Amino acid sequence: MLGRRANRHREELRARARRQATVAELARRALEGMPLDELRSAAAAALARELEVEHVALLELTRDHRGLLARAGVGLPDGVLGGVLPVGQGDPPGPSALGHDLGAASSRCVPIETRGQLSGWIEAHSLTAREFTPEDDTLLEAVAGVLAAAAERARHDDVVSDSEGQFRELANTTPALMWMTDAEGDVTFVNEGWLRFTGGTSDVGVTFATSAHPDDRQEALRIWEEASARREEFRCEYRLRHAASGGYRWVLEIGKPRFSGGEFVGYVGTATDIHERRAMEEALRESEASFRDLADTAPAMMWTTDEDGLVTFVNAGWMRFTGTNLEDELGASWQLGVHPDDVEPMLSTWEDARLAHRAWEREYRLLHQSGQYRWIVDRGVPRYEGGRYVGYVGTAIDIHERKTMEARLFEVYQREHKVAETLQRSLLPERLPQIEGIELAARYLPGASGAAVGGDWYDVLERPDGRVALVVGDVVGHGLRAAATMGQLRNAFRAYGLVESSPSEVVARINRLVMSGVEDVMATVLYMVLDRETGELSFSAAGHPPPLVLTPDGPRFLEGGRSVPIGASDPAVFREANAVLPPGSSLLLYTDGLVERRDEPLDQRLETLAAVAGSAGESLDALCERVIEAVLGQGEPGDDVALLAVRPLPAASDRISLTLPAVPGSLTGLRRRLARFLHATGASEAEQYEVTLTICEAAGNAIEHAYGPGDATFEVEVAFASGELVATVRDSGSWRERRDEHRGRGLSIIEKLMDDVNVTAERDGTVVTMRRRLAHARAA
Repeated sequence: MLGRRANRHREELRARARRQATVAELARRALEGMPLDELRSAAAAALARELEVEHVALLELTRDHRGLLARAGVGLPDGVLGGVLPVGQGDPPGPSALGHDLGAASSRCVPIETRGQLSGWIEAHSLTAREFTPEDDTLLEAVAGVLAAAAERARHDDVVSDSEGQFRELANTTPALMWMTDAEGDVTFVNEGWLRFTGGTSDVGVTFATSAHPDDRQEALRIWEEASARREEFRCEYRLRHAASGGYRWVLEIGKPRFSGGEFVGYVGTATDIHERRAMEEALRESEASFRDLADTAPAMMWTTDEDGLVTFVNAGWMRFTGTNLEDELGASWQLGVHPDDVEPMLSTWEDARLAHRAWEREYRLLHQSGQYRWIVDRGVPRYEGGRYVGYVGTAIDIHERKTMEARLFEVYQREHKVAETLQRSLLPERLPQIEGIELAARYLPGASGAAVGGDWYDVLERPDGRVALVVGDVVGHGLRAAATMGQLRNAFRAYGLVESSPSEVVARINRLVMSGVEDVMATVLYMVLDRETGELSFSAAGHPPPLVLTPDGPRFLEGGRSVPIGASDPAVFREANAVLPPGSSLLLYTDGLVERRDEPLDQRLETLAAVAGSAGESLDALCERVIEAVLGQGEPGDDVALLAVRPLPAASDRISLTLPAVPGSLTGLRRRLARFLHATGASEAEQYEVTLTICEAAGNAIEHAYGPGDATFEVEVAFASGELVATVRDSGSWRERRDEHRGRGLSIIEKLMDDVNVTAERDGTVVTMRRRLAHARAA
């Protein structure tokens, strides 16, 4: 009975693996740029084979949503392929009645969706009665996903080739540790994951000498120099500085040479944390008796074999990953769950290493308990007892994210693939920032089908002085160059916006930067700085449509601060204008794709926008949807559209209550919250400064003295009533004695600046209560 069950389980795994390989092969062909019609035909044939059905049809929804165009199929009658079938009833439209016409006894139909919208159907029809299984549905849905992605790419004709900027954008979205060098071997980039791991602040000066363990530096440098001299893959295990622990952790670093136009331009690499794996290997050398117990507590996957290479043990981590049990894994089980394409090379390298009793390492895809293949790196070393070889011990770690990133980088550096809308959206903020006292909403709409990617963008940035910088821009032209330029301009505005307070000066600096380049670039930009407390605005519009203010009394455009587009001339004069937002007002910033039409005057389109937007009131998300629907109508826009809606929110003037992490970084956010609150209470600038100083001093004391290492929080509550301000800072720690005679003076500062201060030591923490009557209340 157990044997039959095991055989059935293996058959199911093989069938699942075969289908996964089918989908992977279709995806590979799509990435390699197979023509869409050929890909559809291959997909139809694969589905007919895997589902064992007589008829498969791939149908595309027509533009008017009234018909289904038969793009590809298997077993279809003459005249069907290339023809249009009526859609099924419903909204959105349902599948065709093809199954009925074919006399099918059983059918399964799966929608194809592009950008969240129905774009077609995959239909599978069987002439014999049968039940389609969940695994059948999974296969159909996976193929539908591949076809949808391929169809989306086919809509665009711009391509991505070698793009270092694209790599940096991509690298900073992954938690993996990534780096890049130039042809001389100097590090030119490390991603945010690397900086978080090592505690670094920039990629300047990153070397083995600064980041590797002192005992590992010489060997790592030797391996690096040998690999780079031969332009070969660099692979090294060493201990890398780890900021969170204050020590070092073992990593596996892999670097691959990259070429542009056949010329070597440097390395791109990743580092994977393998600290637990190394710890397990050390533990085995020290005490094999406790190895299995220790292995089952490790997050890494572990295994052992006998001298013939038969598996004698896998740990709990391995079984959690694969979803198998120990009985399945023991013995000659090396092929179990391995991707069909990886079985032969994995086994051949394993056998070669085993026969020579040398260390073995291989990256391959292993079937995960979720049903998906995931990349792992598997490493085994021979083990000996009393000098006699007794088998292998090995560890495996999940490197799927790293391999996925490498595959993406390979596509970026080695292949050309179509990315119009995908590229455009990747260069826009993934999400708007959460900024205290500001409500934000944004929309980006690509141009009509077949239009090349444009250079429209928007961004929001909180400046060090507490004001908020807003930017909406449009690079002149279309295609990859426009999108890449857009990304560069967005980053430039973020950099200059942090250091320069004047909008006209920020725009002037960007113009000088653009004019100093070798390529002709032009862009229209609206750059604005908003004081959310007072509603004061300063802005510069470089050839850009005017911002629209929605006040409780109605809409109006801000017409000042106009000048030539960026890149139009040098030198150029960029003007700046000022305005004040009435309380309860909102702002609309947009690109010309929203208002410009060849068949309608611009003034008339602007009037339509103002009339549609109306006065402030509804949520900004609802406002954006209403504006887009009313101004653009139901069709796709002829040009890209970027829309940014902004609304300052009134600050609370009676009470604020905060719970913050007990770390010094929390004080920055606390100061900003206090500044808004105290401004709303009517406190003078001097009072705002003194009250903020005392509350932050009490909070700083709680952070420094009340807690040891570890996660903790503290609470701040500030209330204003009848002219008196009452602030309470509460922690749940045990205060330590001050460290020396020059510290611990914060309490005396608090007592001098507040009318009354009370420090209470409670069983579960300390409470500091401070009171101060504001000057305007004293005068009353």
